[in-house]
Amino acid sequence: MSVILVVAGLALLVLPGVVAPLARQLQASEWRRLNRVAIRLGFVMVAVGLILAAAPLVLDAAGVESVAEVCHHLLGPAAPGGVITGWASLSISIVLLAAAGAARRRSRRLQRVARIDGWFGDHTRLPDATLVVLPTDAIVAYATPGSPAQVVVSRGLTSALGSDELDAVVRHELAHLRNRHHRDLVLAAVVDATLGWIPGLRASTAALRLSIERSADEEAAGRSGAREAIRSALLKTTATILGPVPAFTAAFTLLARLEALAMPPADPSLRRRIVAFAPLAGVAFAAAVGLLGCSVLTDHGLLHLVGDCPIGAHADE
Repeated sequence: MSVILVVAGLALLVLPGVVAPLARQLQASEWRRLNRVAIRLGFVMVAVGLILAAAPLVLDAAGVESVAEVCHHLLGPAAPGGVITGWASLSISIVLLAAAGAARRRSRRLQRVARIDGWFGDHTRLPDATLVVLPTDAIVAYATPGSPAQVVVSRGLTSALGSDELDAVVRHELAHLRNRHHRDLVLAAVVDATLGWIPGLRASTAALRLSIERSADEEAAGRSGAREAIRSALLKTTATILGPVPAFTAAFTLLARLEALAMPPADPSLRRRIVAFAPLAGVAFAAAVGLLGCSVLTDHGLLHLVGDCPIGAHADE
């Protein structure tokens, strides 16, 4: 069972990078959801699989032999290797969870550092956030969550852009805040920090980051003429890349975003949606079938163990 979870989880983790050419034909918000679900679910499945593989060893070491025996009968056939597999799974799961916690704290700390105190810059209240204009000629544009959330731009940016372009940048950053894109960025940072050494996985987190920016672009481009304004603003803000949360300009997303903004919004057919989502559904279905098969195979062993359970024996007395 644990092996099935780990293998299926790894397949889900690399899936967004593999299907990116197909998935980019979806609407940007759909592409982001596909990437987020696959990566989040894959990471959870890998972590749970490793913990389950280590469970019999941990319980036996803790002196809970009866529970350890149940776990061994249920999980042992799907986690070959005995003690070696148990110790390896335990070590990897501890390192994985510790690294994930550290990466999460680091990302949240960077978000807090990016917030601007009320005494610095010009603060203007917007319906969903506070617009902060920094007194610097550098090109700065980013959003940071909090209470209240902030959209931070610079005096240099306001001078470089026209009113329509500046409005497009602000609406792009508000889209990040409204859709809580910072959570997806934390997820990408955690996965990169823990499992980024796996071939193909960084392509998946890169796809997630690009889909985040594309989603914000499309939401900001909802008004007439806004599409060209966003594209023009992108071209004017390529000199500086700043921000621990999604900056308006990021080097590896620039060309893809400019190319997408030069075309009409995506309007995929039902067939294209099915083709794009089919790999995700297929991996999830295969994992579910495999887990169900393991449950059926171990059912008789579990019933036998329940019959010998001390709790059941005391109840009969």
